[in-house]
Amino acid sequence: MAEQFSIRLANKNDINNVFELSNDDVVRKNSINTNKIEWSEHVNWFEKRIKDLKNPFYIIENNEREFIGQVRFDKKESEVVISISISSNFRGKALSSRIIKECTKKSLFKKVTAYIKSENLPSVKAFINAGYKKVSESEGYIKTVYNTDSVYIIAEMSANHCGDKELAKNIIKKAKEIGADAVKIQTYTADTITIDCDNEEFQIKDKNSLWNGENLYKLYQKAYTPWEWQSELKEYADSIEIDFFSTPFDYTAVDFLENINVPLYKIASFEAIDYPLIKYAAKFGKPMIISTGISNLDEIQGAIDACKSVGNNDITLLKCTSAYPAKLEDMNIITIKDMIERFSPQGVKIGLSDHSMSNIPAITAVSLGARVIEKHFTLDRNLGGADAGFSLEPDEFKSLIDDIRAAEKVLGQVDYSINENNRKFARSLYVVKDIKKGEKFTSENIRSIRPSNGLHPKFYEEILGKTAACDIKFGTPLKEEYYL
Repeated sequence: MAEQFSIRLANKNDINNVFELSNDDVVRKNSINTNKIEWSEHVNWFEKRIKDLKNPFYIIENNEREFIGQVRFDKKESEVVISISISSNFRGKALSSRIIKECTKKSLFKKVTAYIKSENLPSVKAFINAGYKKVSESEGYIKTVYNTDSVYIIAEMSANHCGDKELAKNIIKKAKEIGADAVKIQTYTADTITIDCDNEEFQIKDKNSLWNGENLYKLYQKAYTPWEWQSELKEYADSIEIDFFSTPFDYTAVDFLENINVPLYKIASFEAIDYPLIKYAAKFGKPMIISTGISNLDEIQGAIDACKSVGNNDITLLKCTSAYPAKLEDMNIITIKDMIERFSPQGVKIGLSDHSMSNIPAITAVSLGARVIEKHFTLDRNLGGADAGFSLEPDEFKSLIDDIRAAEKVLGQVDYSINENNRKFARSLYVVKDIKKGEKFTSENIRSIRPSNGLHPKFYEEILGKTAACDIKFGTPLKEEYYL
């Protein structure tokens, strides 16, 4: 089975561990070093780093919650440089490349650069396996660059296992096969999410709902994922290297999920106003994804503040339309652009939780800057399940993933560079009629035409009326030395 690990943003309590494992440029406590820096200076440096949203510093732990390494990003002018240290006890088994890939995915940066000594073959291999590409080599270093602007795609299993553990495993397996980054479940029981009450307010009365007429308690009894499965499902997902995490609905669910070491937490729309629950989950330092389907702006900010109040700054908000399924005309995806403008200055990433049956909302969201897409997933809608009616089947979900990856390629990056091969066919100034020395340049004897061997067309009006310095034949590209 693949080595398990988790990644979280660093905090003050990590100072000693970080310096014990750090690279040579960070002096270890009580060590002898030619560039000795006082321990207090290191503490000050670290405390500044963990507050710096522009330069994330991640802690890596194994499945026993032991500290095994750190990854940091340093923004230097137009590039971001990644540094990684892993305990020698945990190197190998493709662990380094998995950690690099996960940290790069969680960072806020679109491009990350690694400088690796050519002879350091294990590191070269680790970065290549993580998706980095060699760009150049000089003075014994290989410069590799990786476009990290990859959308994180979550296949939401929810109740689509239909109470069958093997079906749940098959859903995880298929999600991996079609290219999803993660599978998400929900961790609750009917008693942890509501109470067994038949009062009117506990009945769903919505003719447009898949659950119209259901009692909440009885619905959740049918739909929940048995807790005794979840550790096994997590281990299976780890073994095939796909992320597996859950939405907790109360403190006991968080405690349970901590015991099986999920890599992050998702807060559902209807729990996004439960700030004590958010704080309780966020205090463990793992990335937080929060749906905003029923929250107003003040409540969204409250959820962000709840995370940050316990030192957790790794937050992603998902635009969500809490309708099942959601109608396209109700989704208002343009809100994502506004969310990015409002919340990205706080270091918050934005994504979409999509309950529609179309790929259009997700593709539109990605084009606006969404970094996470969550969509319900089932092997077969005909199998039933509480969420089957608004879940995508494998071919449909694969199509969604393919469309998102294609959209990423189309979006690319900001680039004003010129294709010189095509540039040669651009317009320039040419002599279009034989000109004698001393003759004036006019609109009759020079023109802006293709190709581009002559002067830039911006000089056309300036040159009209000037005198030819020599005889110039028809078809000659105009040069500065040809006029007085």
